[in-house]
Amino acid sequence: MVISVSPGAWPSERGLCSACVRELFDRAGRRYSYPLVCCDDCRPPAAEAPSAVLCEDCRRECREPDLRRSTSAATGCTACGPVLRWEAITGADALAAAVAAIGAGGVAGVHDLFADQVVCDARSEQALARMDGASGPVRVLVRNVSMAREVANLSVPDIRALVERAVPATLVRLCEPVLPRAVRRATPDVDLFLPRTPLQYLLTARLDGPLAVWDRSGERADEWPCDGTLTVSGLARAGRQRRTAALPARLALGGTSTPFIRKEPAPSFAPSPVSTP
Repeated sequence: MVISVSPGAWPSERGLCSACVRELFDRAGRRYSYPLVCCDDCRPPAAEAPSAVLCEDCRRECREPDLRRSTSAATGCTACGPVLRWEAITGADALAAAVAAIGAGGVAGVHDLFADQVVCDARSEQALARMDGASGPVRVLVRNVSMAREVANLSVPDIRALVERAVPATLVRLCEPVLPRAVRRATPDVDLFLPRTPLQYLLTARLDGPLAVWDRSGERADEWPCDGTLTVSGLARAGRQRRTAALPARLALGGTSTPFIRKEPAPSFAPSPVSTP
């Protein structure tokens, strides 16, 4: 039997559509590894991307009514849009630094247009101990179904629910003793899910194992242990305005921890299955 989490149980991140996932991993394309990739079909409700002066290719996309992006979803590309940021490091080096930190047993913030979360290696006792006492449940993010089978006992309905992604996570029984007890806590079951956001896709494509994920929320969320935040230059976190009152929120720099104000859960989104590296 598959026990799925209620859609209202999480501030559910919308998922990228299959076309945007292909763009994210297309080495010859303009949006290869671009952290704000999305379109009219999968852009989160009320998401506000940092200001960008669009290149001619992006402007052309917005002018063509038969394409996937209108002016409202004009988030740019690697030629004209904002770059990844890990503290003072930017660009491809920022992603590499975040991957290195997680791989070394660190704890990282992950923030894009879709979600604001804290992640660590789900196999690291050290990292999980640092997150002990964090508010909210922990979920486990896996790169693909093959990795899901390594950490959990999956039935055919389990796999179908996982791939369809109609809700943020699917409750499954973990294999013993693949993941530490700190992930399972008081139950042998865990909420398992596949990548849904650009940064989740980029991280899981470069890490060999599953990630433990917490949704960053609550008044004390800025006090969670965090070695850095992988985000986008110019992307403000909710609640940052009171610390940067002299600047518009969309001009605040990313990369530091600030309180996150919980919003009402957005409707869940279930893109068609796609394969990733």
